[in-house]
Amino acid sequence: MRFASFLVCLLVAGLAGCAVPGAPMAPSLGLPKPVADLKAVRKGNTVTLTWTVPEKTTDGELLRKPGKMVVFRDALTSAPAQPVSELPLEPTLKDARPERATSQDSLSNLLGPQRAFDFVVYSVVSQNYLGKSAGPSNQVTVALIATMAPPSVAQATLGPQGVTISFPMELPAPESKLGAQYFYRIMRRVEGSAQAVAAGQVRPGNRPATFFDSDIEWEQHYEYWVTPVTLWQSQNKYGEVEGDDSPKVAVFTHDTFPPAAPQSLQAVFSGVGQKPFVDLTWSPNTEPDLAGYNVYRYPPGQPPVKVNADLVKAPSWRDTGVQPGKYFYMVTAVDLRGNESAKSEATSETVPKE
Repeated sequence: MRFASFLVCLLVAGLAGCAVPGAPMAPSLGLPKPVADLKAVRKGNTVTLTWTVPEKTTDGELLRKPGKMVVFRDALTSAPAQPVSELPLEPTLKDARPERATSQDSLSNLLGPQRAFDFVVYSVVSQNYLGKSAGPSNQVTVALIATMAPPSVAQATLGPQGVTISFPMELPAPESKLGAQYFYRIMRRVEGSAQAVAAGQVRPGNRPATFFDSDIEWEQHYEYWVTPVTLWQSQNKYGEVEGDDSPKVAVFTHDTFPPAAPQSLQAVFSGVGQKPFVDLTWSPNTEPDLAGYNVYRYPPGQPPVKVNADLVKAPSWRDTGVQPGKYFYMVTAVDLRGNESAKSEATSETVPKE
């Protein structure tokens, strides 16, 4: 019985293996999968486009033959989109094949008061070795709005509280139907670093601009530059376009600026029935980098001599090294980098004889 069942199974398996074959599958056309992450960044009159290079076909296979990627620009008119650049599309397994592609396009010939459109649209078409494509990429829109010219020169001046950036500027001339606002962005970075930060911004005007940057660290080498920025809006669309950067200016934030001289110094003798001493008090300094104070003492006709061994941390000090006689006192403030202020106005006190 078991042997009969085994024969039936073999018969069924054999019939399945000898079934009539279906219709043959069409060969793959090798069409590259369309780009889906095209991005555009405009800086001045140059548009930089970036996207991921396709690796597979629309059938899910790796690209085996070379093709090309064509960047198109459409002015949103009745005229067809124009190709602006062409890049090779290498087979997926080729050595040193890039993961990302970059292309640039200049808008200089399109920016002018007589233009009939305010936007252009970019797309990328990936083609196989026969020039066939599965369709364009996603589209990205770029505004055709004028940017202000960058300042020809900027100056950086170091002061006790920070860096002052000054530069010439001028009012922009509107050249578009798009609503626009303009400002200058002041950029800062540590020399040698790739990371820059926006220190602040200034609205354009008819006179030189001044910007004060207090958010600095001392003993750093900084680079500053100025970037004009245009904010545009058209109905429910809006965006930002950066102009070209000004020349960079370097500044070394070396702190050679002493604190202010302490004020309101007073001296009071005490010591009846005990060892004599003089108590000194003064108004505290408010510098954020204050490290402490030095106390100077001298008798009449003698030069001042520092009498504290370590910096005095509070705005008061007791002088226990006095003898009968008259003393003059002055106080200085010292910051964290050892810069010492001018001496305060002198005050005096007399230690009486017992």
